[in-house]
Amino acid sequence: MKILVVDDNRDICELIENILLAEGYNVESCCNPLEFGKIIEGNKPKLIITDMLMSGVDGRTLTKEVKGNPETEGIKIMMMSAHPDAVKISENVGVDDFLSKPFEIDDLVKKVEKLLK
Repeated sequence: MKILVVDDNRDICELIENILLAEGYNVESCCNPLEFGKIIEGNKPKLIITDMLMSGVDGRTLTKEVKGNPETEGIKIMMMSAHPDAVKISENVGVDDFLSKPFEIDDLVKKVEKLLK
């Protein structure tokens, strides 16, 4: 698995997964943020795309867990949100890129390409 999409909104997960599958990427989605740890344990993705605000584990906590673990710290993380302070918040937690919601498909694809190089 190259890309893991983590969002508590199933529609967003499926949308991003379908866009990236159509672009030829190997993608899996996780609609229960509490389960992301189990998924990356056995099958480390190169990139995680996550929402900032989710129930259970939010994107900030997810980022801190991934970047704070020597086994997963190299995984790139792109956070997304419609929150007005989200860019600043995402920079403070150490994500590799940020995508504003609503997003353009081209922006998503370009950012994914850049992060996976």
